Amino acid sequence: MWGGAWRGLGLELVCGRTRGVAAAMVCAMLACACATWSASALGSPDTLPSYRVQAVCGEPPTPAAAECTALRLLTGTSTEPETGEQHAAATRARTLVPPAGASAGVESTSPLSGFLTPANLHAAYDLPTETAVSSGQTVAVIDAFDDPTAEADLGVYDAQFGLPACTEANGCFRKVNESGQASPLPAEQGEWAGEISIDVQMAHAICQTCHILLVEANSNALPDLGSALDTAVKMGAGEISNSYWVPEEASIASFLEELSEEDFEHRGVAITASSGDCGYLNGACAGKPAAANFPASSPGVIAVGGTTLTHEHEKWGSTAWAQGGSGCSEVFEAPVWQSTLAGFAASGCESSRSVADVAAVANPKTGVDIYDSTPEGSTPTGWTVFGGTSVAAPIVAAEFALAGGAQGVPFPALTLYTHAGNGNDLYDVTSGSNGSCGGASSCQAGVGYDGPTGLGSPLGLGAFAPSEAPTLKSFTPTSAITGSTVTIEGKGFLAVDGVSFDGLPAQFTIVSATRIEATVPNGTNKGNVSLSTATATVASKAEFKPTLSLVSFSPLHGAPGTKVTLKGVGFSAQSSVSFAGVPAHVLSGSNKKLRVTVPAGAATGLISVTNTAAPVGTVLSAATFSP
Repeated sequence: MWGGAWRGLGLELVCGRTRGVAAAMVCAMLACACATWSASALGSPDTLPSYRVQAVCGEPPTPAAAECTALRLLTGTSTEPETGEQHAAATRARTLVPPAGASAGVESTSPLSGFLTPANLHAAYDLPTETAVSSGQTVAVIDAFDDPTAEADLGVYDAQFGLPACTEANGCFRKVNESGQASPLPAEQGEWAGEISIDVQMAHAICQTCHILLVEANSNALPDLGSALDTAVKMGAGEISNSYWVPEEASIASFLEELSEEDFEHRGVAITASSGDCGYLNGACAGKPAAANFPASSPGVIAVGGTTLTHEHEKWGSTAWAQGGSGCSEVFEAPVWQSTLAGFAASGCESSRSVADVAAVANPKTGVDIYDSTPEGSTPTGWTVFGGTSVAAPIVAAEFALAGGAQGVPFPALTLYTHAGNGNDLYDVTSGSNGSCGGASSCQAGVGYDGPTGLGSPLGLGAFAPSEAPTLKSFTPTSAITGSTVTIEGKGFLAVDGVSFDGLPAQFTIVSATRIEATVPNGTNKGNVSLSTATATVASKAEFKPTLSLVSFSPLHGAPGTKVTLKGVGFSAQSSVSFAGVPAHVLSGSNKKLRVTVPAGAATGLISVTNTAAPVGTVLSAATFSP
């Protein structure tokens, strides 16, 4: 076991190069165990001997620039992750890209034994390698700077693990700049090249018949990354992975709100984002702001947390990874599908957005084999073990692609929440923590929703299937004036994206999975109440009957003095009428019809009808009258 664990950290390479009697004796003692070790060693990640975890990307220069979430596992003497200022100092002390003409020879030519391969990931998450719809899906990965060897590295990865080739020549792979053009590409940068290798290779490992679109932003500034994401949507990507993070600092809160609305909310597109690699509110990394991380905190994004993936006795399991990001947002409110979830109150986030939504493997000690030949200072090139929520985000994006994408659901995170508690679709991660949060589930895995792992890890493709049609049981009141609030009861309401009365769209609020509050729209006539989702529409058996409603008027235009006929219900000769606030003379009135003249001074606007006797109230026209 020990020999296998050491070999999993690449010690076979160290032994091959080490000189000296003592080192030779150590290597000899380990040789036998190394030869028989397999991925089952993933069952005991904490038994790995000395190693070091290196954050691939250094500290960003400004709060509005992103850091990639890639972590590299290296042999060494420290058991603490190298992050933050420590890595930034090391970065400043070396050249990230070798000078022109320098050798870029690959040092590690074989994947490290015992770490996760595509076959392992498919077994762990019970996934097919392709589906009937996957060949029509495009998974985009958004990264900063250029990785000149991205396609070639993917080719080595595919050949090693027997995956179908994914190249520009066969139409599977495409690389563009943030404007969607093949050139000019951004400047080469070794750190982000490692991140790109992870994202591209993980996406193809999970969905082997999907198209892969790599969009390289000009820099790691959030506006550039947001622009790259917009480009991916325009180019037809149905799933988009973002493996980077920015702490929600107060100084950039309004900027993040604007960016979220403009660049990270694309209806009908599954957008995943890494939750971060510094634990609950970044407490595991010295010098980091105590905050949730963007873009994972954006309400329209699927925030992906991190787990430790284990394999013992032919069974796969997961625990919360100690450094996976989580926390309550100080900028964004929780979307309704999260805030109304049973057990969400235990997170301690109250009405705030909680990170994460789901989770996948991220612990470097149970990491993935990745091939990266672009030099990054003194770090060995070739096969490397990577981890971080950089691994988890493209896994979930590609799982969505295998399932056929959003399938019409405006915000695909909602789909995952409709499967909450279904053990067949989501593996509930119930152990492990990523910090201290006073007993709340924001930092402690447990039964049901929790911050570090969200709803858990998707198993198979069931969690990506849109929910069945909602059930509409009743609504109250069954009769009222337009503009009133009606409470609708039933079940399966989280996926509802439309409410209508007599076919007229209504404003509504989803209070819970079983309750909706809707406003009766102007112009409503007697008719059914309907609820719609991306896949179905259901209507009430009973009809809603307005007591006072201005259903229509004619003509739609006319100068002062023009006679106008109003039709609706609840009228009387005592009803008063105004045109954009200007009182009109009522010529005659009955329960369903009023005849009036357009007053002098009337402006373009809505017509109102007011009753001071039952049914009391004021109602407005749905259409605009113009003189």
